[in-house]
Amino acid sequence: MADPKLHKPLPTLTDLTRPFWTAAKERRFVLQKCAKCGTFQFLPKPWCIECGCRDLPWTPARPTGTVYSCTVARTVGMNFPGWQADLPISVCLIDLDDGARMYAQVVGCPPESVHIGQRVTVTFEDISEEAGIPKFKPLSP
Repeated sequence: MADPKLHKPLPTLTDLTRPFWTAAKERRFVLQKCAKCGTFQFLPKPWCIECGCRDLPWTPARPTGTVYSCTVARTVGMNFPGWQADLPISVCLIDLDDGARMYAQVVGCPPESVHIGQRVTVTFEDISEEAGIPKFKPLSP
């Protein structure tokens, strides 16, 4: 039997967050978009962060953005040894072209090459039978 300490933690899928994770599994990038003011938002919430409206359909979002901030993780955080084999990784805040900002990993390049202002596009990784996770890769080398 596999060592349970080597498993990566999975997100908790709730009624609020399930559309995000299942869309990523289907290779679709969706965010909540306010039906009243048009604001795209991330993290999922039951109300719009701009106007308070509760009509927030999951809407296809542009899959591109710009690195706002980044760091390279070289050690296992939060006592999850399952991530050891992935290190080092680049963890970033991405300013999405539709206006939201989200945390994400940038992959497909050396972590040290990721930089503020870098243009990126979404890619997906399966993380369970019912969920995927959007990550980003550089738009150009």
